[in-house]
Amino acid sequence: MAPMDTLPDQLVWEILSRIKKTSDRNSASLTCKRLHEVEKEQRECLRVGCGLHPANEAVTSLCNRFSNLKKVDIVYSGWMSIPGKQLDDHGLHNHILSERCSSLVDLTLSYCTFITDVGLGHLASCTKLTTSKLNFTPGVTGCGILSFAVGCKNLTTLHPIRCLNVSSVEWLEYLGKLETLQDLSIKNCRAIGEGDLIKLGPGWRKLKRLEFEVDANYRYMKVHDRLAMDRWKNCVPCDSME
Repeated sequence: MAPMDTLPDQLVWEILSRIKKTSDRNSASLTCKRLHEVEKEQRECLRVGCGLHPANEAVTSLCNRFSNLKKVDIVYSGWMSIPGKQLDDHGLHNHILSERCSSLVDLTLSYCTFITDVGLGHLASCTKLTTSKLNFTPGVTGCGILSFAVGCKNLTTLHPIRCLNVSSVEWLEYLGKLETLQDLSIKNCRAIGEGDLIKLGPGWRKLKRLEFEVDANYRYMKVHDRLAMDRWKNCVPCDSME
């Protein structure tokens, strides 16, 4: 049996590519230095969350290790304060994702309750991002999404879901003017109503997929007259919709 160090790179990559579970890949990379080094180069996706402690330092360490990441999911579903704090704005202030993960195109923040507009502003330096999903990030407002969109001009997919403090829609108007957005999902952002969708303006021409849901308990917090509602439904160009 040939020692691992004598195997060609392509064969080592093939071995790792057949290991699908993240935990198994981690275990394999710890068995020998060669696998560890190849894993560093090959890893494109990373999902982290409740197991990180201390969170800010752990994210920095992971980004330094896996520099070719294309997709990062930071998920704190089920988080409790006992193990330690979540990743917060300070953990993003050194632009670690944009500087160390220059290939990053897909970012999800889910149940990240310690990240605010300030942290989202730091993420605006990830200029190659094309996809971003914000699921229950109560510290984020419309101003934060706007600053994020100004930096990330290549966004084609944006999913703000249960972002309870997003009330302004300047970000929607800005993205509409860029005409890059193809997939938009706005769900249960309490202060965003159907009438606000007209702010997307010329962006409707490129949009291929739209999901919009309103929390029934807050449906009438923002009132739009029926004439305005009929106007955007009849006038927006939706030719690209799949």
